Amino acid sequence: MRHLASKRYAKAFLQIAIERNNASVLQKQLDELAEIHTLSDAFKNVVTNPSVRIEERRSVVKNIAGKLGWDPMTQNLALLLVDKDRIQYVSEIAEEFGRLLDEHEGRVRARVVSARALAPAQQEVLKSALASLTGKSVVLKSEVDESLLGGVVTHVGNTVYDGSVRTHLNKIRESILEEV
Repeated sequence: MRHLASKRYAKAFLQIAIERNNASVLQKQLDELAEIHTLSDAFKNVVTNPSVRIEERRSVVKNIAGKLGWDPMTQNLALLLVDKDRIQYVSEIAEEFGRLLDEHEGRVRARVVSARALAPAQQEVLKSALASLTGKSVVLKSEVDESLLGGVVTHVGNTVYDGSVRTHLNKIRESILEEV
């Protein structure tokens, strides 16, 4: 379940990013912060531990921000999250920031799952069809699931377009069973 504050921080950070015209840079840096928080137990243990003095927690964040060359706004957000004991929501904030940025830029993310890897030409045809369907530019992520047998399953937001052979066969099976 998403924390309500995650949406607020993401929305505020996006407004800053748009005003400063560097949303893609800030998104990359916010994703880096989320990745560090997720993958580094040492980082997580320091910045979330109330027994560690706040000055030390802030120092760790400033050190990382300096080494990675983060924009001051990214550093400020990280420090604010540490100060307010909200750093544990940074992955949610990054995800929500990306979603809001996509919405702002008229972009939609789609995930397509197919039985075999799609050729680049097939991906372009699918992107074009989804762009026509959604009225937005499409960022396509492709995955392989051999259990589909054939066809594709496409996820766009909360909508699933299931054109897989497996689903088609299951529907035929259900129809046959209903007739008995």
